Amino acid sequence: MSLPVDWGTLWLGGFCPVGALGGLPVRGADYAAHPPLDDLLTPPSDTMLHTNVSLKAAEEKWSERLDGAMVVLARDTYRARRLLHQAAGIQPGEWVGIPANASHDLAESIKHHEALPRFLDFDAQLRLSTSRTRFTWTQVLRGLWQPQHAAWLDCADTLPTIPLPGAAERPAVTLYGLHLPDVDDRPGALLVFSDEALYAEVKALRQPADCPHAAQAIAQCERLPELAERQNANLAEARRGLREAAGLATFAPNSLALATAVAVQIPLECDAATFYAYVEQENTPVRWLPQIQPLHYAALRTDGAPDHRVSAANLARWLYVPVGPDYTFEEIKHLVLGIVKAAEYLGVRWRSNPAHAAEYAALMDQTYGAGHDAYRPLFALDGAFAAGDLPCG
Repeated sequence: MSLPVDWGTLWLGGFCPVGALGGLPVRGADYAAHPPLDDLLTPPSDTMLHTNVSLKAAEEKWSERLDGAMVVLARDTYRARRLLHQAAGIQPGEWVGIPANASHDLAESIKHHEALPRFLDFDAQLRLSTSRTRFTWTQVLRGLWQPQHAAWLDCADTLPTIPLPGAAERPAVTLYGLHLPDVDDRPGALLVFSDEALYAEVKALRQPADCPHAAQAIAQCERLPELAERQNANLAEARRGLREAAGLATFAPNSLALATAVAVQIPLECDAATFYAYVEQENTPVRWLPQIQPLHYAALRTDGAPDHRVSAANLARWLYVPVGPDYTFEEIKHLVLGIVKAAEYLGVRWRSNPAHAAEYAALMDQTYGAGHDAYRPLFALDGAFAAGDLPCG
């Protein structure tokens, strides 16, 4: 992508029927694309490893990579969470706040500490409701958004991005997965601290059996800069395309974790399941967020998340559009086009820009005449709606 792309004028004039209606999809089901970042988090099997390296050297390398941050490496994310719970002095029977759609692993790590998970609802931007617990885990799915005011942040399903913001702008602790080759049940975890006392306590509690493979941890650290640079560039272009060509809301970039995809919000005027079906039938590489991490079963109980139905509806408004560091412009264009086609047929294209939507609707009327099957917006064209990225979730 050496030249800037004018996404806003790339596809104008209507489309043939989408794949869901029996038309020609954006691309065939057998289309071979470069892998998304989800498939590349683990270093390649032929990665060269340093010999005779210590855990101390690995932690120093990671600290240097993250601009001097205090780091602790652990054998896996489960053990990292358990060490943190122990270091913080969480008591048996104490409530610990977690999202209503927290991962099974996060909930189990709390229960295995004999504490109790308190499931929290979240709003349309997936921001957690206020918690009255002493400790609360904020969990961001695959780095899709950046939370505000998080004290403990769980990004175990991805890697850190670089450069990280300064300690004053980071949570007290952030957990990342290292995603190392799992040859000896040590996929690795990385804890990054801005709380010095908590850092010292976790480090003191860690035992030799809690440590990852040092050479593999260094190898992951060494590949991160190039991986993050290419991924962030493609994320930015995909986000720009979705914003300018489809006119739908996306999250602002996450400065704490390396996102594996761009999240796109389905407007309220459109049925979420129908929109997802239309996009999927274009053979667009997209997933529905509830498919990836639905509400935890315990959050649905009477003592679970109080407004879990609202939280579930909020989650269902988000699509997960995978992006990879090696994606070509054609691959990015395909993922954007599938969303654009669905948004146009379902009348929500340029929902974030009603003035532009009105101009495009008038063009369709002028081009095809009354009663056409082209773009017909389903939202108020004089309604105010903030354009561009949503604020951090």
